[in-house]
Amino acid sequence: MSGNTLPPNKRYISGHNDQGRSIYLNSPDQALAQIPGFGHMARSFATSSIPAIMENDVDVRNYSGTSSEASFNRPDIVIPTGGVNVVVLDIAPSGDSHMHRTQSIDFSICVIGEIEHELDGGEKVTLKPGDHIVQRGTMHKWKNASNTEPARAVCVIVPATSFEIPGTGKMLVEEHLGRVPGQ
Repeated sequence: MSGNTLPPNKRYISGHNDQGRSIYLNSPDQALAQIPGFGHMARSFATSSIPAIMENDVDVRNYSGTSSEASFNRPDIVIPTGGVNVVVLDIAPSGDSHMHRTQSIDFSICVIGEIEHELDGGEKVTLKPGDHIVQRGTMHKWKNASNTEPARAVCVIVPATSFEIPGTGKMLVEEHLGRVPGQ
């Protein structure tokens, strides 16, 4: 799969200076992680907890550092400590993901192109710019509906408690079928 052809998206982080005035803070460049057969993912921002700890810029330090679970350079979909993750998905032409679910509620907004969202029962919807889906721990996959143009989605991922999936006897946990992320 070729490199990302979409223009880099810009992320701005606001905060306060020493006099309490609102400012834009410095932040690291977004780290694009390639997902073979699909495209790229970048963590735009993340927090280690809900509610977020913003005092003394703890949330920004955790994101800007390299060792926190909320770090800009981590590829996790769900923050293990219970924080919020904002990711940008750039999907290559004809790119598709494997079928998967996460123990989270995700708010995914199509911002460029057209993206197919398919459930494990075969039902599909096509998201166009501005359309969004509330993904509630269900098995699903993503596909760029175009063979020639890339697509982009912005996703806000919030961890959820596990529950028994109706009719299965199985508890909701992260699950991947087929391709494993990063391969």
